[in-house]
Amino acid sequence: MKSAVKLFSLFSILFVLVSCSEDSMDDIAAFNITSVSPVSGSVGTEITISGSNFPADPSAIEITIGGVPATISSLTSSELVTRVPDGATSGELRLTVNGQSRTALPSFTVLDDLEAGTVENLFAPQTGGQGQGEIGGDFTRFSFESGGVTESETEWDIAFRGTTIAVNGGVVTGTNDEPERNGNAGAAIVNGIFDEILTAEGLEFAQDAQGAFAIPTGSDNGWYNYNFMTNVVSPIPGVVLVFRTHDGRYAKVEILSYYENAPANPDGFADASRYYTFNYVYNPNEGETQLAR
Repeated sequence: MKSAVKLFSLFSILFVLVSCSEDSMDDIAAFNITSVSPVSGSVGTEITISGSNFPADPSAIEITIGGVPATISSLTSSELVTRVPDGATSGELRLTVNGQSRTALPSFTVLDDLEAGTVENLFAPQTGGQGQGEIGGDFTRFSFESGGVTESETEWDIAFRGTTIAVNGGVVTGTNDEPERNGNAGAAIVNGIFDEILTAEGLEFAQDAQGAFAIPTGSDNGWYNYNFMTNVVSPIPGVVLVFRTHDGRYAKVEILSYYENAPANPDGFADASRYYTFNYVYNPNEGETQLAR
């Protein structure tokens, strides 16, 4: 009789252990990823991962992006928040809990950081004009990728001559000495505050065309006003130029001055003109329209 009781107790213990083990495996099997937002971002971007049956202890979860460990900043049973870690590269976003792994689809894309800068005294000379004959002279070409003036006849995005700005997209306008268009650049004029223009999404981009530039020329038509009494060219307040580059990236520009060294109150008869100073933000990621972090 005692042997039977001992045998029954042993079976009971084994049953409980097996049941607990199965419950534990069921809990692990229930762990799942349902969505990740966003699915791309630069280092430091916050990522929200939604799912089910996440453990309460953050130390029980391992997160990697492209094989690089990330840190959990908040956690519930159905949502955790992390950030793209330093050194991360595009690849799998993987969660591992108690040896069980789940991979989010699609893979996460780590983007390059936006590039911002100020260009000072970009010289855009021209010949002729203002009663001195037909306007001509080479345009000064600029590349957002390099952040400076370029001599390349293909790797340029915008080009300056006097108050005229050309884009590397469309066709020649018929103006003297203008550069050949061989890219797909375009321009949109947006009214707003430079820092508050967050994206190029939804904008309509014009290209240079026969007889017309994408950015209209003339006072109060595009980016500037001209006061004939003071002979001063002034950027129109609140005008931001948004560009699609020759190779499908996006940038925004705020022109600050048309005069050398950007005087606060330029003298139109004494200060050297045709020197552009402007702020810009450039997104180096193809097809990405974000223009602010």
